[in-house]
Formats: sequence, structure tokens, C-alpha cells
Amino acid sequence: MMAALEVAMNEFLPPGSELQTQDPDKRMAQCLSRRSSYDTHVLQSGDDLFFVWFSPQPSRCGLNEPILDGGAVYAIDGQGRILDRR
Repeated sequence: MMAALEVAMNEFLPPGSELQTQDPDKRMAQCLSRRSSYDTHVLQSGDDLFFVWFSPQPSRCGLNEPILDGGAVYAIDGQGRILDRR
């Protein structure tokens, strides 16, 4: 389960990455570039399939703006391969 979480997180938000934005106010991009800004959930479905999803929580950065299409859901197999991402 932890391996599936690590694979998904490294794909979703690689270490050292930073989101780019054209917005002159960079606070949201900075917030969404931090792993600690996301709720993470892992669901095991059978012996060899995991679903991992990330939900942004901008309130952790003191921001109250809604995010309509943030986050992602990954399907990861028991060998750590990404089967699907949405």
C-alpha cells in the first residue's frame, strides 16, 4: 500500500517540482506545489490493485479559493505500475 502511494505521489508531484502559473499572485501555485497541501487516500481493491487519490486542501496554506479540477486518482498494480490516471 505504501509503495503504491509512493509511486502515485512521485508521478503526481515529483520531488522538487513546482507548478507554473501566469497569475501574478503565485500563492496558489506555491501551495499546490507542496505535498502537505493534499489529502491522500489509498484503497486496496483485491490482492494486486490499489487506488490512490489526492485532493488539494488550499486552506492549509491560508487560501480560501475553490479548486474545481485539482487532484488526481491513480490505479496502481502490485508491481508498482501505473495502470490509469484521472
